[in-house]
Amino acid sequence: MVGTVSCARILQATSRVRLSTFSLKRSSHLARHFSSTRPSNDIALGQQLHGFLVEDIQSVSELKLKAIRLRHERTGMEWLHIDRDDANNVFSIGFNTSVSDSTGVPHILEHTTLCGSEKYPVRDPFFKMLNRSLSTFMNAWTAHDYTQYPFSTQNGQDYENLQSVYLDAVFRPLLREMDFRQEGWRMEREKDLGWQIKGVVYNEMKGAFSDAGSLFASRAEQQMFPGTTY
Repeated sequence: MVGTVSCARILQATSRVRLSTFSLKRSSHLARHFSSTRPSNDIALGQQLHGFLVEDIQSVSELKLKAIRLRHERTGMEWLHIDRDDANNVFSIGFNTSVSDSTGVPHILEHTTLCGSEKYPVRDPFFKMLNRSLSTFMNAWTAHDYTQYPFSTQNGQDYENLQSVYLDAVFRPLLREMDFRQEGWRMEREKDLGWQIKGVVYNEMKGAFSDAGSLFASRAEQQMFPGTTY
């Protein structure tokens, strides 16, 4: 089962996300605005779009793109739109998940948020979309101080479908106890081996730290940046 302390920290960490659910609708509206046929040349500095304020517009000639940075006026959420002539439509939502210990709470949350949401209460909607979508990329990961949920697709309707699944997952996750037991860690008794620690995240990290290169990089960062999340 998931440790009591870890569960408490996970639920405490998600409370801030649940308080921001009202921005989910605004985010969807803004995404549809940018994914429409309206060119980004119509966007002006200081313009307000669906609760977001346009704070900066920069052209990067080397990469043939225009970057538009917006901020949600009520929550402070940042939005970066990159306008470029590319067949792939990419979307990603990320959160600052800095930690003060090595309990792996953000990594467990990354997994459990993709185990069902209020709008999509099915088991593992993320994995169900893998063979039902036209996506060219789907994933999620947790780094030292952030968690990211990206996808890309070349189909407009598929883009809206995936975006709906992703946004509902991160803003309105069900966070069921059984999901924590499966994705985090739990104790299972095996006939010949006795009690064993099991769990998706636990096994992922067990595999990561069995690799010499990964272990060396982790220990090197700990020596170079002692007392930090790195």
